[in-house]
Amino acid sequence: DGAGGALDGEGLRSVFALARRHAFAAVTSPAPGTMLTLLERIDDAARTAAGGAGEILAATVAAGAHAVEVSREQNPTNRAAGVVDAGARGLWLLLDGALASLDGHADVKPIAVPPRVVAALAPADVASWEGAYDVQFLVQHPSRPVAEIRTEMLEYGADCVLVVGDESVVKVHVHTLHPDAIIRIGLSAGRIADVVVEDLDAMSEEHERTTGIAVRPRRPLALVTVVPGEGFAEAARALGALPLASGATMNPSTHDLLDAAKAANADRVLLLPNDRNIVLAARQAAEVDSAITVIGTTNLAQGMAALVCFEPDRDPEEVLVRMEEAARASRCLEITRAVRDAHVDGHALRAGDAMGLVDGKVVAGGADEMAVLAAAAAAFGQAELLTLYVGAGVSHERAALARETLSRACADAQVEVVDGGQPHYPFIVQAD
Repeated sequence: DGAGGALDGEGLRSVFALARRHAFAAVTSPAPGTMLTLLERIDDAARTAAGGAGEILAATVAAGAHAVEVSREQNPTNRAAGVVDAGARGLWLLLDGALASLDGHADVKPIAVPPRVVAALAPADVASWEGAYDVQFLVQHPSRPVAEIRTEMLEYGADCVLVVGDESVVKVHVHTLHPDAIIRIGLSAGRIADVVVEDLDAMSEEHERTTGIAVRPRRPLALVTVVPGEGFAEAARALGALPLASGATMNPSTHDLLDAAKAANADRVLLLPNDRNIVLAARQAAEVDSAITVIGTTNLAQGMAALVCFEPDRDPEEVLVRMEEAARASRCLEITRAVRDAHVDGHALRAGDAMGLVDGKVVAGGADEMAVLAAAAAAFGQAELLTLYVGAGVSHERAALARETLSRACADAQVEVVDGGQPHYPFIVQAD
């Protein structure tokens, strides 16, 4: 206590009661299986426990351990990811540490995290924050009551609103589509400090990359696209699709495609195979899962053209027609290397020669890569836009030379350069 004495049983009960009261007052919509549930359970345990502070603390640790474990099932996000609630676990560790300082007790158990989990959530499980921002800041010496600030943010449509504090400082942490409006509300109550605005989608993607755990709310329409490099994957994510990284061989199995469609968590899933060798596996996946519709793209140019037309909020049939039309209208040029001497499509090739393919057919070959690129580009005919996807390991100088070559070969076309990151094909060109 303030005089340096030990905290007795009644004082400890008061601490837990106050913690519960203030925590629930700070949150607009308390969710099960969180730190709040833990506070509720340990307060109940403290109220009924007999004895002094040590016995009460032991009772709360025991009750808290159970509350942490069941948070895995109580909270839909935790259940989907297969983990316990991190906040509840952290608070329980503090209590267990306090108990250990009294009697040497320690019961710290590791919580295993699955190496790869994709969460599929029903609409009522979690709110959808697609396109939203995470906004945090402090309001120093607020001129308005905390409850009033919180209510105004709720009325504006903010989600997960946490506004707590007193007359000296207020902490704000909300999710919103309009961070400027939330900051304006904060400014109306006083000077703000420590402002942090982060993209929730980007945060989720980074969390998925680092932990392997993805959480996606259910939606009416989703798109899965098979891609061979991170550049293509980033473009797919930016356009609202779920990329399926295919590795060096670009041959995911039917099982892989089904898993990706399930991870998309949608009533209907459009699937872009983007390689003629994957179309059969994609169609087999559609036979197994009636929610899957395959758009038979046989190369990446067709896939990217279709991807641009994906609009998840529109009528699925209308979206499907537009994507199929865009795929048919797009042409694909690929530059690769011959692995052995051969005659292909009427062209004599030596091992190591550059090969230029247009829509899967060899149209040029030879030792000079740029000459092959120019000859293959000439086979395109008229094109308004050429998108040059640069492969893994290609230098900036080589990419710049390829761009110049395309510009000369197709003088009327605009040339854009994108880092595709694909293996085996230093250059893939999409003509639209």
